[in-house]
Order: sequence, then C-alpha cells, then structure tokens
Amino acid sequence: MPRRAVRPSADRILDAAEALFASKGYATVSLRQLIAAAGVSTTAFYARFDGKAAVLAALIDNLFAGLHREAAATLGHARSLEDGIDRGVDLLLAQLGARQPLVRLVLAEAGAHGSAARSRSYALLAGFLAHRLRGLAERGRIGVADPDALAWALVGALEIHVVRWAVWNELTLAELRTQLRAAARAILPKEPS
Repeated sequence: MPRRAVRPSADRILDAAEALFASKGYATVSLRQLIAAAGVSTTAFYARFDGKAAVLAALIDNLFAGLHREAAATLGHARSLEDGIDRGVDLLLAQLGARQPLVRLVLAEAGAHGSAARSRSYALLAGFLAHRLRGLAERGRIGVADPDALAWALVGALEIHVVRWAVWNELTLAELRTQLRAAARAILPKEPS
C-alpha cells in the first residue's frame, strides 16, 4: 500500500515566509514565490492561510506570543524593579535577538498588516508595567503619580532603541542591551534601598 504524503504544516509556510520576507522584503515577495519556497501546493497553502497578509499576521502573532509567554513566567519572579528591568531586557533580547530581520519587518515594513498584533502587544506590556508600578506605589516602594503614563513612556523609549537596532542598524545586540537598561533606569523611579 502506498504511503500518503505528509501534509505540509503551517510552520513550514511560516518558516519559508520569514526567510523570504527577511531577504527580499514583504512587498516584493509574491504569493507564488512564497508557495514555491515553502514547497507546498496552492491548495495546501490556502487550507492554512487566506493569503500573504495572513501569513505575515501569523508571523507577528507568533513573535509576540513568545514574548508574552516568557514574560509571564519570567517577570513575575523579579525581586525588585531593578531586577525586573534586567530580567525584562534579557527576555526581550533572547526572544528578538536571533530574529532581527523579522523585527525589522514588523517595525519598518509591515504597516497595517502588523499593527493589530503590535498594538495589542504594546498595550499588554504597558498594562503589565502599569500594574507592577501601581503595586510598588501602593506598597510605598516608589512614588508614581500616573503609572499608566509612565508605563507607556517606557514602552516608547524601549521601542525607539529596538528600532535603532533592528531597522537603522545603529546598535549591536550588546549595545541594545545597554541602551534598553539605561532607558528603563532613566525613566522608572528608584526604589529606596
């Protein structure tokens, strides 16, 4: 009895898309090129995705989902605001460091295709930070008048350094680590010793 061919997975399509988008840019990759690079039939592709934009959205969702999973596990164990900064920066670099081309795509090229996942992720990060800052303020550990505004200021400052690394190539990964930590320490209030 002949063996049935294994159906290609969405992961195979996503892997091909990430490599193609990174090397050629999202706008220049045709659906035909993507399907060929993934080694799947048109039918197999459409069984998993509605089109190229859906593939990009899935890549972005996967990138941010990894950050969310790890953040929940890692940042909850921070012993102080300073420790949280270090853990958060290390986590961010561990998740994004090897995927600079995808991060560049998300920040520079994805436009409307990536804005929903990015917006949702930024809101989750700002909400998480504001919650932690509010808790520290309620326990008298720091003085913060508006934890939400402070959290969003931090998200914006961190993003610009990630843009400097991923899009503008102004920073190495080691320099990005230093800049992210410095920005967070400059913006966040100090805890009493």
